[in-house]
Amino acid sequence: MSDTADTTDAGPSEPKAPARTLRLRDPWLLAVGGVVLLALVLRLWGIRYGLPVAYNLDERSHFVPRAVEFFKAGSINPHYQLNPSGLIEWIAIALAVVHRSSSGVVHTWQTDPGSIWFTARVASALLATASVGLLYLAGARFFGRGAGLLAAAILATAFLPVHYAHLALNDAPSLAPTALCLVGIAGVLKNGRRREYALAGLAVGIAVGLKYNAAFLLLPLGTVALIAATRGPLDEDAVPRGTGFAGRIPGWRGALIGLLVAGGAAIVGFFLLDPYALLDPHRFRVDLQHLSDYTKGGLLLGETQTSGHRYYLSSMVWGFGVVPLILTAVGGVVLLVRQRWHALVLIPAPVIFFLFVGSQGRYFARYVMPIYPVMAIVAGAGGLWLILWLSRRLKLQGKGATALAVAVGVLACAQGVVWAVHNDRVLSRTDTRSLTRNWMVANIPAGQQILVEPLVPKEWYRDGGLPGAVGTQAGYRWPRFVRNRADIRALTRQYRGARRNADFANYEYTLFPGLIDFYRRKGVCWVVSGSMQSGRAFNNPRRVPRAIAYYRAMEREATVAFAVSPFGGPKTGPTHYFQYDKAFDYAPLRFVRPGPYMKVYRLKNCTPR
Repeated sequence: MSDTADTTDAGPSEPKAPARTLRLRDPWLLAVGGVVLLALVLRLWGIRYGLPVAYNLDERSHFVPRAVEFFKAGSINPHYQLNPSGLIEWIAIALAVVHRSSSGVVHTWQTDPGSIWFTARVASALLATASVGLLYLAGARFFGRGAGLLAAAILATAFLPVHYAHLALNDAPSLAPTALCLVGIAGVLKNGRRREYALAGLAVGIAVGLKYNAAFLLLPLGTVALIAATRGPLDEDAVPRGTGFAGRIPGWRGALIGLLVAGGAAIVGFFLLDPYALLDPHRFRVDLQHLSDYTKGGLLLGETQTSGHRYYLSSMVWGFGVVPLILTAVGGVVLLVRQRWHALVLIPAPVIFFLFVGSQGRYFARYVMPIYPVMAIVAGAGGLWLILWLSRRLKLQGKGATALAVAVGVLACAQGVVWAVHNDRVLSRTDTRSLTRNWMVANIPAGQQILVEPLVPKEWYRDGGLPGAVGTQAGYRWPRFVRNRADIRALTRQYRGARRNADFANYEYTLFPGLIDFYRRKGVCWVVSGSMQSGRAFNNPRRVPRAIAYYRAMEREATVAFAVSPFGGPKTGPTHYFQYDKAFDYAPLRFVRPGPYMKVYRLKNCTPR
């Protein structure tokens, strides 16, 4: 079937411009450069959030400490596969460039950890920013430069990709190879060259080497190969047949060879980023199963949403944007009606991914972020179609049509810019946990025992956020009270829930009013509480009624010596606010600074030990 016979594949596209040499003052180049620069600024502003303490649990647990361990151990074996090691390697490269030697990295980690965290975050932000430029190339290949520019602008300003680019996590960086894969897929759809298969396959391998769920890209890659086998490339005259690696072989044979090339390139890309997934397959299988079991687990305490699909749809309203969502829907309809080959490539994969992730037992907005680049491209197509349609209806040409295009772009990005700028301002201010510590340094003598809910990492207890050996409190300004086995046995006789491990996920299940007298007997007179714990209980009071009774008893039997709210003054905003995404990424505009609502209680009638 030739292009001339395929009238159903005519849709939103731009008139072909005559070939010309690239000029530095080319308006498209300037526009893309401006969008990428905006993306970079939004991702770097506030990137020192919390330092020298990394408050995000996933950030401090999975990547940076393991990158430092490469230099300590002299090996790139992470002994870990809950996440692929691609980001660990990327951070290690950045640390090696900045600190020049293994001893330099280790020494800086031990004396100035904030510098290590800063370097790791900047490295992640740069990779995340690259996704914007690459998405422009992908969108331009699919639907023209206008659609590519709009897609890039949407990804540059969408709240979730901006926020997570501030952290040394793999969510935002993995969008770069995802966008690069879409560049290759668009090339296969257009001309069927083997080098396009290779590019798409290599990018898939790299993307999966950064984050496992990027494997959904295999579906559009397989779909485009099927289209190439049955229909042929959309631009059949783009390249001669059989002209070496840059050429193409028509039909099923060419598609099969292309898929073999893509598969080989994917294996190479994945191996380069996560070699020990293949060299240590037992650990890979065990950790992957553990990860799968976690995502399939029941609702965590504090979660109020019971439908994953409904939650992910609502998260896109603030994480991706209302207007971008509308443009995605418009683009999807237009593609289904007028560009069915493009629709087959771009629509099924994100839909299936959404249905799969939404069927899991635990919901976090960033889990659906891998499909944002595909959605942005479809939104770009929808926006371009809308601009062309309105231009015809309003009889706009020249500057009028350009002004309309700018207006659509501004509308598409306005929500994201407002939320991202607000979030950057929030991240630039001192975290409530740091403010609490500052007050404690001035008011609680060093060496006095304290109890702190699972809200802060161990580095919080040490001046300067210095790391320490696992399992020791050496260097703590205040000894942290931890229940021993005898304590747990005694408390369990009063309340069976006390036998649980008092970690972040289970702490609220261990609470009951009798603990307050127990603290007094132990001479623990200072109790530090935060809404990231108490809010989980107050969201689901029927699940932990004893915890609710504990907090109410604490208000009666202790004095609030210090309080600070992320929403302003100590009496501003809800005391027990919690939501599994928004209490950590500070999406609501009422946030003034990062962190939970913090209280420092001084127990009445208590003598410190």
